[in-house]
Amino acid sequence: MEKMDAQKYQEWYDQNRDQYEGLVNTLEKLIETLLKEERIPYHSVNGRVKDRDSFLQKFERKPYKEPGEMMDIAGLRIITHTTAEVERVCGLIKREFSVDPENSGDKAAEMDVDKVGYLSVHYVATLSPARAELREYRRFRGLRCEIQVRSLLQHAWAEMEHDRSYKFAGVLPKEIQRKFYLVAGTLELMDQEFCALSQEIDSYAARVKEQAAQGQLGGIAIDSTSLLQFLDEYFKECDPEKLSTAFPEHSSMIIDELSNFGIQTLQQLRKLLSAKTARQWTANQEHKYVAILRDSMLLENPKNYFESAWNQNWSGISSVDVESWRELGIDMQEVEKYIEIPPFSEDKTEIKVIKARSSTAK
Repeated sequence: MEKMDAQKYQEWYDQNRDQYEGLVNTLEKLIETLLKEERIPYHSVNGRVKDRDSFLQKFERKPYKEPGEMMDIAGLRIITHTTAEVERVCGLIKREFSVDPENSGDKAAEMDVDKVGYLSVHYVATLSPARAELREYRRFRGLRCEIQVRSLLQHAWAEMEHDRSYKFAGVLPKEIQRKFYLVAGTLELMDQEFCALSQEIDSYAARVKEQAAQGQLGGIAIDSTSLLQFLDEYFKECDPEKLSTAFPEHSSMIIDELSNFGIQTLQQLRKLLSAKTARQWTANQEHKYVAILRDSMLLENPKNYFESAWNQNWSGISSVDVESWRELGIDMQEVEKYIEIPPFSEDKTEIKVIKARSSTAK
C-alpha cells in the first residue's frame, strides 16, 4: 500500500481528533479510578492528543502507510512518587489493558549497567476486549494509546533532558556532559532512597496497626503514621459513611494539641477515647478524625484544652458542632468561659466565627 499524501493525512487528523480526545479523557478518568481502587498513591495522571503539526511532522519522518499506525496520537503520562509505585502501576496497566509487547518497554531495563539517564516505562495499549464491549467504551475499540509511567524524579530528569527549548538540550562539552550525567545518577540514587524510605514507613505502619489490633500499645509515641493507623483500627467497625478518615496535610497541628493536652502515646489516647465507644463518637453526625480528637479533649477537660492545647487553631463553629458537644456531654458552661459562642440560625451548615474570651483564653 502506498503512503498517503500529506493533505489526506491532515484531513484524517481533523476528522479523528475528537475521537482521540474522547479516548484520552476517558482513559484519564478510568486510570485514576483504578489507581484509587488499588490504593496506589500517585502524583498525577495527564493525557494529551498529539497536535496537528507534530502529527504531520512524524508522518514525514516515519514510513507509515496508514494514520492509525501511529501509536502515540493519544498519550497518557502517570507520575508516581516512588519507583515502587511505578512497578505497581505497571502491573495494573498489564492487567487492565491489552498491551502490545513489541512496542512497549522499560527504558531502565534496556540501559547498559554503566549508563545513567532517561528512565521510563512506556506501553502501547488498547482497551481490553471485555472493557471494549461495554457501551461507554465501545467507540474506542482498537484505538491505541501510549501510556508512560514515571516517578517524580524520573520525570524531573526527562523534562530537563528532553525539553528542546532548554539550555541542557543538544550536544554539550564533555566536561559539562559528565556533570550532567552525574546529576542523573544522583537522582536515580535519590529515587531508590525515597523508595526504601517509603517501604520502611509502610512497614512501621503495619507494625503499629498490628499492635493496635492486639492492644499492645505500650509506649508507642504519637506521630502522623502511628496516629492514623491507630484511629483506623479503633474505628474500624464504624459506619464509613459517618466517618471521614482523611487526615489534614498539617497533621502536626492536632498532634501538638494532643501533646500539649498531655496525650503523647497511643496508650494515653486510647484511654482518652474510652470515655465513649467508637460508635458513640460517630453516632450523631459525620465526623472527621480531627474533630473526634478535639471533642475527646473537650469532654475530658475543657479548661485544660483551651488553656494548654487550643492556641486558637480553629476559629469557626457550626450549630451542628454545638449540638454534638451537648449530646456528647461536654460541659458547655465550662466551654463558654473560654470562647464566645455566637447565636445561630436554623442553617445547620453555617459556620460562625468564634471569639476567645480575652480574660482567660491564650
